[in-house]
Amino acid sequence: MIFQLKVIFFLFSLLSINGDYISILLPCILTPAFWFSGNLTSFKIPPTGTDKKSIKKNKKAVMQQNNCAKKQAVAQQLVSNILTNMQPVLGLPNNLTVTILNNFHTSGLDQEKHITFSFNAPLCSDMCMGHAYNPVSSVTPSKGQPGKIFNSVGAAIFG
Repeated sequence: MIFQLKVIFFLFSLLSINGDYISILLPCILTPAFWFSGNLTSFKIPPTGTDKKSIKKNKKAVMQQNNCAKKQAVAQQLVSNILTNMQPVLGLPNNLTVTILNNFHTSGLDQEKHITFSFNAPLCSDMCMGHAYNPVSSVTPSKGQPGKIFNSVGAAIFG
């Protein structure tokens, strides 16, 4: 028992002497804050009136928002997984504000269905852009990757 205490005390002494050990032994936790735009923007639900037209309009808005919230949750999970996996490689800060620009779509630059997102990081000289796939890319050169990250001029940094 005394030996175990000495070993633990020794380890904590090392941690306090050299702060570099802390980052190696204790994982950093990425906590992104998400904003949604484009076709993932939340619906505004009007106050319910007493007339039938108002009640019907309100029910429709609630259903649209519930559907949008499900899509937002999927997008948030996919993007969060990508950023968490890429954090050690890209040196991303622990607190990150991420804007999810739109839901699954294709584009001229990427014919595979993806979610587009952006965030600020020093690595990208300010604004980074990213594509998240569900679950991973099936097209070469990024086959098997959960997503891609681009710098402010569109050059691929990851994926």
